[in-house]
Amino acid sequence: MQMTHERSSRRRRPWRWLFLFAGAALLNVNLLPSGRAEGNVAEIKFTLWGSPFEKQALEEAVKSFNATHPNIHVTAQHTAYEAYGEKISAMLASGNPPDIAYLDYAQAFPFADAGKLLDLAPYFAKQPADKSLLESAYYHFDHGKKVLGTGLATGIILLYYNKDLFDKAGVPYPPSKAEQAWTWDQFVQVAKKLTKDKNGNDATSPKFDPDNIVTYGLSLPQDWWGYLTFIYSNKGALVNEDGTEPLINKPEAVEVLQKLRDAIFIDHIAPRPTQNKTLPSADILMQTGKIAMTFNGMWRVIDFSQLHIKWGIGALPYFKEPLTVVLSVPKVIFSATKYPDQTFEFYQYISDPKRVALFKEGLWAPLEKSYFTDPALMKEWLDAKPGVYPPESRDVIVDYSLHHAAPPPPQYWLRNIDRIMNEAITPAMDQLWSGKVDAQAAADQAAEKMKPLLQGRW
Repeated sequence: MQMTHERSSRRRRPWRWLFLFAGAALLNVNLLPSGRAEGNVAEIKFTLWGSPFEKQALEEAVKSFNATHPNIHVTAQHTAYEAYGEKISAMLASGNPPDIAYLDYAQAFPFADAGKLLDLAPYFAKQPADKSLLESAYYHFDHGKKVLGTGLATGIILLYYNKDLFDKAGVPYPPSKAEQAWTWDQFVQVAKKLTKDKNGNDATSPKFDPDNIVTYGLSLPQDWWGYLTFIYSNKGALVNEDGTEPLINKPEAVEVLQKLRDAIFIDHIAPRPTQNKTLPSADILMQTGKIAMTFNGMWRVIDFSQLHIKWGIGALPYFKEPLTVVLSVPKVIFSATKYPDQTFEFYQYISDPKRVALFKEGLWAPLEKSYFTDPALMKEWLDAKPGVYPPESRDVIVDYSLHHAAPPPPQYWLRNIDRIMNEAITPAMDQLWSGKVDAQAAADQAAEKMKPLLQGRW
Protein backbone atom coordinates (compact mmCIF):
# COMPACT_ATOMS: atom_id res chain seq x y z
CA MET A 1 0.00 0.00 0.00
CA GLN A 2 2.78 2.39 0.81
CA MET A 3 4.47 1.55 -2.51
CA THR A 4 1.25 2.39 -4.38
CA HIS A 5 1.00 5.77 -2.67
CA GLU A 6 4.58 6.60 -3.57
CA ARG A 7 4.03 5.72 -7.21
CA SER A 8 0.85 7.82 -7.29
CA SER A 9 2.69 10.80 -5.82
CA ARG A 10 5.43 10.52 -8.41
CA ARG A 11 2.91 10.50 -11.29
CA ARG A 12 1.26 13.67 -9.96
CA ARG A 13 4.58 15.50 -9.57
CA PRO A 14 6.72 14.85 -12.68
CA TRP A 15 8.44 18.21 -12.12
CA ARG A 16 10.27 16.64 -9.15
CA TRP A 17 12.32 14.42 -11.45
CA LEU A 18 12.51 16.96 -14.23
CA PHE A 19 14.23 19.51 -12.00
CA LEU A 20 16.53 16.89 -10.56
CA PHE A 21 17.90 15.83 -13.94
CA ALA A 22 17.92 19.36 -15.27
CA GLY A 23 19.99 20.46 -12.28
CA ALA A 24 22.41 17.60 -12.83
CA ALA A 25 22.77 18.62 -16.48
CA LEU A 26 23.47 22.24 -15.57
CA LEU A 27 26.18 21.09 -13.15
CA ASN A 28 27.61 18.68 -15.76
CA VAL A 29 27.07 15.79 -13.34
CA ASN A 30 25.86 12.30 -14.27
CA LEU A 31 24.09 10.10 -11.80
CA LEU A 32 25.58 6.65 -11.35
CA PRO A 33 23.59 3.55 -10.38
CA SER A 34 25.25 3.61 -6.97
CA GLY A 35 23.89 7.06 -6.30
CA ARG A 36 27.31 8.70 -6.61
CA ALA A 37 27.65 11.80 -8.73
CA GLU A 38 30.28 11.05 -11.39
CA GLY A 39 31.50 14.62 -11.56
CA ASN A 40 32.43 14.53 -7.87
CA VAL A 41 34.17 11.16 -7.98
CA ALA A 42 37.89 10.66 -8.54
CA GLU A 43 38.10 7.85 -11.11
CA ILE A 44 41.39 5.98 -10.65
CA LYS A 45 42.89 3.25 -12.85
CA PHE A 46 45.03 0.61 -11.19
CA THR A 47 47.08 -1.81 -13.32
CA LEU A 48 48.69 -4.95 -11.92
CA TRP A 49 49.96 -8.41 -12.73
CA GLY A 50 50.01 -11.51 -10.54
CA SER A 51 48.66 -15.00 -10.01
CA PRO A 52 44.90 -15.68 -10.01
CA PHE A 53 45.02 -15.66 -6.21
CA GLU A 54 46.82 -12.31 -6.10
CA LYS A 55 44.42 -10.88 -8.67
CA GLN A 56 41.41 -11.98 -6.63
CA ALA A 57 42.82 -10.59 -3.36
CA LEU A 58 43.57 -7.19 -4.92
CA GLU A 59 40.18 -7.02 -6.59
CA GLU A 60 38.53 -7.71 -3.24
CA ALA A 61 40.60 -4.91 -1.69
CA VAL A 62 39.55 -2.57 -4.51
CA LYS A 63 35.91 -3.46 -3.93
CA SER A 64 36.25 -2.78 -0.21
CA PHE A 65 38.01 0.52 -0.84
CA ASN A 66 35.31 1.68 -3.24
CA ALA A 67 32.58 0.77 -0.76
CA THR A 68 34.18 2.86 1.98
CA HIS A 69 35.34 5.80 -0.16
CA PRO A 70 32.26 7.21 -1.94
CA ASN A 71 34.23 10.03 -3.56
CA ILE A 72 36.89 7.76 -5.07
CA HIS A 73 36.33 4.91 -7.51
CA VAL A 74 39.16 2.54 -8.43
CA THR A 75 39.07 0.28 -11.46
CA ALA A 76 41.58 -2.59 -11.44
CA GLN A 77 43.04 -3.87 -14.70
CA HIS A 78 44.97 -7.14 -14.55
CA THR A 79 47.44 -8.09 -17.29
CA ALA A 80 49.70 -11.13 -17.50
CA TYR A 81 53.29 -10.30 -16.58
CA GLU A 82 54.59 -11.36 -20.00
CA ALA A 83 52.49 -8.71 -21.74
CA TYR A 84 52.49 -6.12 -18.97
CA GLY A 85 55.42 -3.94 -19.99
CA GLU A 86 54.14 -3.60 -23.53
CA LYS A 87 50.65 -2.78 -22.22
CA ILE A 88 51.95 0.04 -20.00
CA SER A 89 54.05 1.48 -22.83
CA ALA A 90 51.00 1.46 -25.11
CA MET A 91 48.90 3.23 -22.48
CA LEU A 92 51.56 5.92 -22.11
CA ALA A 93 51.91 6.34 -25.88
CA SER A 94 48.16 6.85 -26.19
CA GLY A 95 48.20 9.53 -23.49
CA ASN A 96 46.10 7.38 -21.19
CA PRO A 97 48.43 6.03 -18.48
CA PRO A 98 47.12 4.39 -15.31
CA ASP A 99 47.02 6.39 -12.10
CA ILE A 100 48.67 3.69 -10.00
CA ALA A 101 50.54 0.65 -11.25
CA TYR A 102 52.93 -2.17 -10.62
CA LEU A 103 56.11 -1.67 -12.65
CA ASP A 104 59.21 -3.67 -13.31
CA TYR A 105 62.33 -1.84 -12.15
CA ALA A 106 63.60 -1.78 -15.76
CA GLN A 107 60.62 0.45 -16.66
CA ALA A 108 60.18 2.33 -13.39
CA PHE A 109 63.49 4.17 -13.32
CA PRO A 110 63.49 5.41 -16.93
CA PHE A 111 59.89 6.56 -16.45
CA ALA A 112 60.85 8.40 -13.27
CA ASP A 113 63.87 9.97 -14.97
CA ALA A 114 61.61 11.22 -17.76
CA GLY A 115 59.20 12.81 -15.26
CA LYS A 116 56.40 10.33 -15.88
CA LEU A 117 56.16 9.21 -12.25
CA LEU A 118 55.09 11.23 -9.24
CA ASP A 119 57.75 11.92 -6.63
CA LEU A 120 56.24 10.41 -3.49
CA ALA A 121 58.84 11.76 -1.06
CA PRO A 122 56.64 14.75 -0.04
CA TYR A 123 53.70 12.43 0.60
CA PHE A 124 55.68 10.06 2.81
CA ALA A 125 57.21 13.02 4.64
CA LYS A 126 53.73 13.98 5.84
CA GLN A 127 52.99 10.56 7.31
CA PRO A 128 52.93 10.23 11.12
CA ALA A 129 55.89 8.56 12.77
CA ASP A 130 53.92 5.42 13.63
CA LYS A 131 53.26 4.91 9.92
CA SER A 132 56.91 5.06 8.89
CA LEU A 133 58.12 2.37 6.50
CA LEU A 134 61.18 0.17 6.57
CA GLU A 135 64.00 1.90 4.71
CA SER A 136 64.21 -1.09 2.38
CA ALA A 137 60.68 -0.29 1.18
CA TYR A 138 61.66 2.75 -0.88
CA TYR A 139 62.84 3.08 -4.45
CA HIS A 140 64.91 6.27 -4.54
CA PHE A 141 66.01 8.18 -7.65
CA ASP A 142 67.66 11.49 -8.52
CA HIS A 143 70.60 10.49 -6.31
CA GLY A 144 68.34 9.75 -3.36
CA LYS A 145 66.44 13.04 -3.41
CA LYS A 146 63.17 11.60 -4.69
CA VAL A 147 61.02 8.48 -4.23
CA LEU A 148 59.45 6.88 -7.29
CA GLY A 149 57.55 4.41 -5.13
CA THR A 150 57.81 1.53 -2.71
CA GLY A 151 57.92 -2.20 -3.22
CA LEU A 152 54.64 -4.07 -3.23
CA ALA A 153 55.70 -5.61 0.07
CA THR A 154 58.79 -6.60 2.05
CA GLY A 155 60.32 -9.70 0.54
CA ILE A 156 63.44 -11.40 1.90
CA ILE A 157 65.40 -14.46 0.84
CA LEU A 158 65.43 -17.31 3.38
CA LEU A 159 65.94 -21.04 3.75
CA TYR A 160 63.06 -23.54 3.41
CA TYR A 161 63.44 -27.14 4.53
CA ASN A 162 61.61 -30.47 4.86
CA LYS A 163 61.53 -31.42 8.54
CA ASP A 164 60.70 -35.07 7.79
CA LEU A 165 63.93 -35.52 5.82
CA PHE A 166 65.95 -33.89 8.60
CA ASP A 167 64.33 -36.18 11.17
CA LYS A 168 64.99 -39.24 9.05
CA ALA A 169 68.67 -38.33 8.66
CA GLY A 170 68.99 -37.44 12.36
CA VAL A 171 70.19 -33.95 11.51
CA PRO A 172 69.22 -30.86 13.56
CA TYR A 173 67.03 -28.26 11.88
CA PRO A 174 68.61 -25.08 10.49
CA PRO A 175 68.90 -22.31 13.11
CA SER A 176 66.13 -19.73 13.06
CA LYS A 177 68.25 -16.93 14.51
CA ALA A 178 70.78 -15.16 12.28
CA GLU A 179 73.30 -15.06 15.14
CA GLN A 180 73.28 -18.87 15.24
CA ALA A 181 73.26 -19.45 11.47
CA TRP A 182 75.54 -22.06 9.93
CA THR A 183 78.60 -20.99 8.01
CA TRP A 184 78.57 -22.02 4.37
CA ASP A 185 80.95 -24.92 5.04
CA GLN A 186 78.80 -26.15 7.94
CA PHE A 187 75.75 -25.90 5.72
CA VAL A 188 77.41 -27.99 2.99
CA GLN A 189 78.21 -30.75 5.49
CA VAL A 190 74.57 -30.85 6.61
CA ALA A 191 73.39 -30.90 2.98
CA LYS A 192 75.72 -33.83 2.27
CA LYS A 193 74.11 -35.85 5.06
CA LEU A 194 70.73 -35.17 3.48
CA THR A 195 71.85 -36.11 -0.04
CA LYS A 196 71.18 -39.82 -0.68
CA ASP A 197 71.92 -42.18 -3.55
CA LYS A 198 69.72 -45.10 -4.60
CA ASN A 199 71.46 -47.39 -2.09
CA GLY A 200 70.80 -45.06 0.83
CA ASN A 201 74.37 -43.76 1.10
CA ASP A 202 74.72 -40.07 1.87
CA ALA A 203 77.25 -37.75 0.22
CA THR A 204 79.67 -38.07 3.17
CA SER A 205 80.07 -41.79 2.55
CA PRO A 206 82.94 -43.20 0.45
CA LYS A 207 80.35 -45.52 -1.13
CA PHE A 208 78.19 -42.59 -2.31
CA ASP A 209 77.23 -42.81 -5.99
CA PRO A 210 76.89 -39.25 -7.43
CA ASP A 211 75.45 -40.62 -10.66
CA ASN A 212 72.42 -42.15 -8.95
CA ILE A 213 71.13 -39.56 -6.49
CA VAL A 214 67.53 -39.90 -5.36
CA THR A 215 67.40 -37.08 -2.79
CA TYR A 216 69.40 -33.86 -2.94
CA GLY A 217 70.24 -31.79 0.10
CA LEU A 218 69.61 -28.55 -1.76
CA SER A 219 67.78 -27.04 -4.72
CA LEU A 220 70.06 -24.14 -5.68
CA PRO A 221 68.32 -21.30 -7.53
CA GLN A 222 70.35 -19.56 -10.21
CA ASP A 223 68.43 -16.27 -10.01
CA TRP A 224 70.49 -13.13 -9.29
CA TRP A 225 69.20 -12.87 -5.74
CA GLY A 226 70.38 -16.42 -5.10
CA TYR A 227 74.05 -15.60 -5.55
CA LEU A 228 74.01 -11.88 -4.71
CA THR A 229 72.79 -12.62 -1.18
CA PHE A 230 75.91 -14.67 -0.48
CA ILE A 231 78.23 -12.23 -2.25
CA TYR A 232 76.96 -9.53 0.11
CA SER A 233 77.46 -11.95 3.00
CA ASN A 234 81.11 -12.24 1.95
CA LYS A 235 81.56 -8.42 1.87
CA GLY A 236 81.47 -8.40 -1.92
CA ALA A 237 79.29 -6.75 -4.58
CA LEU A 238 78.48 -6.86 -8.27
CA VAL A 239 79.46 -3.22 -8.83
CA ASN A 240 80.90 -0.34 -6.80
CA GLU A 241 78.64 2.15 -5.00
CA ASP A 242 78.99 4.72 -7.77
CA GLY A 243 77.83 2.23 -10.36
CA THR A 244 80.95 2.82 -12.46
CA GLU A 245 83.19 -0.20 -11.83
CA PRO A 246 82.43 -3.94 -11.88
CA LEU A 247 83.32 -5.85 -8.70
CA ILE A 248 81.92 -9.22 -9.67
CA ASN A 249 85.41 -10.51 -10.53
CA LYS A 250 86.95 -9.49 -7.21
CA PRO A 251 87.94 -12.23 -4.70
CA GLU A 252 84.93 -11.69 -2.39
CA ALA A 253 82.46 -12.40 -5.20
CA VAL A 254 84.52 -15.07 -6.96
CA GLU A 255 84.89 -17.13 -3.77
CA VAL A 256 81.11 -17.28 -3.38
CA LEU A 257 80.46 -18.12 -7.02
CA GLN A 258 83.02 -20.93 -6.90
CA LYS A 259 81.49 -22.36 -3.71
CA LEU A 260 78.04 -22.35 -5.32
CA ARG A 261 79.42 -24.06 -8.41
CA ASP A 262 81.16 -26.63 -6.22
CA ALA A 263 77.85 -27.37 -4.49
CA ILE A 264 76.66 -28.78 -7.81
CA PHE A 265 79.74 -30.40 -9.35
CA ILE A 266 82.04 -31.22 -6.40
CA ASP A 267 79.82 -31.63 -3.34
CA HIS A 268 76.92 -33.11 -5.37
CA ILE A 269 74.34 -31.63 -2.99
CA ALA A 270 72.31 -29.86 -5.72
CA PRO A 271 70.98 -30.96 -9.13
CA ARG A 272 72.80 -29.85 -12.25
CA PRO A 273 71.14 -27.16 -14.37
CA THR A 274 70.37 -29.71 -17.10
CA GLN A 275 68.45 -31.72 -14.50
CA ASN A 276 66.69 -28.61 -13.18
CA LYS A 277 65.14 -27.98 -16.60
CA THR A 278 63.22 -31.25 -16.37
CA LEU A 279 62.35 -31.07 -12.67
CA PRO A 280 59.23 -29.46 -11.12
CA SER A 281 59.44 -26.47 -8.78
CA ALA A 282 61.35 -26.70 -5.50
CA ASP A 283 58.22 -26.83 -3.35
CA ILE A 284 56.93 -29.85 -5.28
CA LEU A 285 60.34 -31.53 -5.10
CA MET A 286 60.33 -30.96 -1.36
CA GLN A 287 56.85 -32.43 -1.02
CA THR A 288 57.92 -35.58 -2.88
CA GLY A 289 61.10 -35.93 -0.82
CA LYS A 290 63.47 -35.22 -3.72
CA ILE A 291 65.13 -32.23 -2.02
CA ALA A 292 65.62 -31.31 1.61
CA MET A 293 66.29 -27.55 1.39
CA THR A 294 66.05 -24.59 -0.95
CA PHE A 295 66.65 -20.85 -0.94
CA ASN A 296 63.74 -18.65 -1.98
CA GLY A 297 61.77 -15.54 -1.15
CA MET A 298 59.40 -15.32 1.81
CA TRP A 299 56.60 -14.87 -0.75
CA ARG A 300 56.78 -18.64 -1.26
CA VAL A 301 55.37 -19.19 2.24
CA ILE A 302 51.95 -19.27 0.58
CA ASP A 303 53.04 -22.25 -1.55
CA PHE A 304 54.82 -24.19 1.18
CA SER A 305 51.92 -23.68 3.60
CA GLN A 306 49.75 -25.75 1.26
CA LEU A 307 52.09 -28.73 1.16
CA HIS A 308 51.17 -31.88 3.06
CA ILE A 309 54.55 -32.14 4.81
CA LYS A 310 56.27 -30.80 7.89
CA TRP A 311 58.29 -27.84 6.70
CA GLY A 312 60.10 -24.90 8.23
CA ILE A 313 62.14 -21.80 7.49
CA GLY A 314 65.58 -20.95 8.74
CA ALA A 315 68.38 -18.42 8.64
CA LEU A 316 70.54 -18.53 5.52
CA PRO A 317 74.06 -19.90 5.77
CA TYR A 318 76.71 -17.21 5.55
CA PHE A 319 80.30 -16.49 4.60
CA LYS A 320 81.53 -13.54 6.69
CA GLU A 321 78.25 -12.06 7.97
CA PRO A 322 74.67 -13.41 8.22
CA LEU A 323 72.62 -11.37 5.75
CA THR A 324 69.60 -11.55 3.53
CA VAL A 325 68.48 -9.45 0.58
CA VAL A 326 65.22 -7.48 0.66
CA LEU A 327 63.52 -7.12 -2.69
CA SER A 328 60.20 -6.44 -4.35
CA VAL A 329 58.95 -4.64 -7.46
CA PRO A 330 57.94 -0.95 -7.55
CA LYS A 331 54.41 0.31 -7.02
CA VAL A 332 54.14 3.80 -8.55
CA ILE A 333 51.81 6.71 -9.22
CA PHE A 334 51.99 8.31 -12.65
CA SER A 335 52.50 12.07 -12.69
CA ALA A 336 49.69 12.50 -15.23
CA THR A 337 47.06 11.51 -12.66
CA LYS A 338 44.34 14.08 -12.10
CA TYR A 339 43.89 12.88 -8.54
CA PRO A 340 47.30 12.52 -6.83
CA ASP A 341 45.98 12.81 -3.26
CA GLN A 342 43.17 10.31 -3.78
CA THR A 343 45.50 7.93 -5.61
CA PHE A 344 47.99 8.09 -2.75
CA GLU A 345 45.18 7.26 -0.35
CA PHE A 346 44.48 4.09 -2.32
CA TYR A 347 48.24 3.49 -2.63
CA GLN A 348 48.45 3.24 1.14
CA TYR A 349 45.28 1.19 1.40
CA ILE A 350 46.66 -1.72 -0.62
CA SER A 351 49.81 -1.76 1.52
CA ASP A 352 47.77 -2.22 4.70
CA PRO A 353 47.76 -5.76 6.17
CA LYS A 354 44.32 -5.06 7.61
CA ARG A 355 42.93 -4.45 4.13
CA VAL A 356 44.66 -7.00 1.87
CA ALA A 357 44.54 -10.75 2.50
CA LEU A 358 47.90 -11.37 0.82
CA PHE A 359 49.75 -10.51 4.04
CA LYS A 360 48.09 -13.14 6.20
CA GLU A 361 48.16 -15.68 3.35
CA GLY A 362 51.96 -15.69 3.18
CA LEU A 363 52.59 -13.86 -0.10
CA TRP A 364 53.42 -10.38 1.21
CA ALA A 365 55.15 -9.06 4.32
CA PRO A 366 54.27 -5.52 5.49
CA LEU A 367 56.16 -2.34 4.63
CA GLU A 368 55.38 -0.48 7.86
CA LYS A 369 58.06 -0.81 10.51
CA SER A 370 55.50 -1.08 13.31
CA TYR A 371 54.39 -4.48 11.96
CA PHE A 372 57.90 -5.74 12.74
CA THR A 373 58.28 -4.10 16.15
CA ASP A 374 54.83 -4.12 17.78
CA PRO A 375 53.88 -7.64 19.00
CA ALA A 376 50.18 -6.89 18.67
CA LEU A 377 50.57 -5.83 15.04
CA MET A 378 52.80 -8.81 14.26
CA LYS A 379 49.92 -11.06 15.22
CA GLU A 380 47.69 -9.39 12.62
CA TRP A 381 49.66 -10.96 9.79
CA LEU A 382 51.82 -13.74 11.26
CA ASP A 383 49.03 -15.31 13.35
CA ALA A 384 45.95 -14.21 11.40
CA LYS A 385 45.58 -17.54 9.60
CA PRO A 386 46.74 -20.65 11.48
CA GLY A 387 49.04 -22.94 9.54
CA VAL A 388 50.46 -20.31 7.18
CA TYR A 389 53.55 -18.87 8.89
CA PRO A 390 55.66 -21.36 10.88
CA PRO A 391 56.48 -20.52 14.53
CA GLU A 392 60.06 -19.49 13.70
CA SER A 393 58.83 -16.65 11.44
CA ARG A 394 59.46 -14.00 14.08
CA ASP A 395 63.13 -14.97 14.15
CA VAL A 396 63.55 -15.56 10.44
CA ILE A 397 61.35 -13.04 8.66
CA VAL A 398 60.96 -10.27 11.24
CA ASP A 399 64.48 -10.22 12.71
CA TYR A 400 66.13 -10.62 9.30
CA SER A 401 64.17 -7.74 7.81
CA LEU A 402 64.94 -5.44 10.73
CA HIS A 403 68.53 -6.27 11.57
CA HIS A 404 70.19 -8.33 8.86
CA ALA A 405 69.18 -6.80 5.55
CA ALA A 406 71.99 -6.28 3.04
CA PRO A 407 72.34 -2.97 1.17
CA PRO A 408 69.72 -2.50 -1.57
CA PRO A 409 70.59 -4.63 -4.61
CA PRO A 410 71.63 -2.90 -7.87
CA GLN A 411 68.07 -3.31 -9.17
CA TYR A 412 67.14 -0.50 -6.76
CA TRP A 413 69.66 2.07 -7.95
CA LEU A 414 71.88 1.11 -10.90
CA ARG A 415 71.25 2.64 -14.31
CA ASN A 416 70.96 0.25 -17.24
CA ILE A 417 70.62 -2.73 -14.90
CA ASP A 418 68.41 -4.68 -17.32
CA ARG A 419 71.04 -4.61 -20.08
CA ILE A 420 73.82 -5.29 -17.58
CA MET A 421 72.02 -8.42 -16.37
CA ASN A 422 70.83 -9.62 -19.78
CA GLU A 423 73.99 -8.94 -21.78
CA ALA A 424 76.80 -9.33 -19.25
CA ILE A 425 76.01 -11.10 -15.99
CA THR A 426 73.38 -13.72 -16.86
CA PRO A 427 75.26 -15.18 -19.89
CA ALA A 428 78.41 -15.49 -17.78
CA MET A 429 76.49 -17.12 -14.93
CA ASP A 430 74.94 -19.57 -17.38
CA GLN A 431 78.46 -20.66 -18.32
CA LEU A 432 79.27 -21.09 -14.63
CA TRP A 433 76.17 -23.13 -13.76
CA SER A 434 76.69 -25.39 -16.77
CA GLY A 435 80.15 -26.28 -15.49
CA LYS A 436 81.91 -25.07 -18.64
CA VAL A 437 84.06 -22.49 -16.81
CA ASP A 438 85.20 -21.81 -13.26
CA ALA A 439 84.06 -18.83 -11.20
CA GLN A 440 86.99 -16.57 -12.03
CA ALA A 441 86.58 -17.05 -15.77
CA ALA A 442 82.82 -16.43 -15.59
CA ALA A 443 83.26 -13.35 -13.40
CA ASP A 444 85.98 -11.93 -15.66
CA GLN A 445 83.75 -12.42 -18.67
CA ALA A 446 80.86 -10.65 -16.90
CA ALA A 447 83.08 -7.78 -15.74
CA GLU A 448 84.49 -7.17 -19.20
CA LYS A 449 81.04 -6.98 -20.77
CA MET A 450 79.73 -4.81 -17.94
CA LYS A 451 82.27 -2.02 -18.38
CA PRO A 452 80.75 -0.28 -21.44
CA LEU A 453 77.23 -0.67 -20.01
CA LEU A 454 77.83 0.99 -16.63
CA GLN A 455 76.27 4.45 -16.42
CA GLY A 456 76.29 5.17 -12.67
CA ARG A 457 73.36 5.55 -10.28
CA TRP A 458 69.88 6.85 -10.90
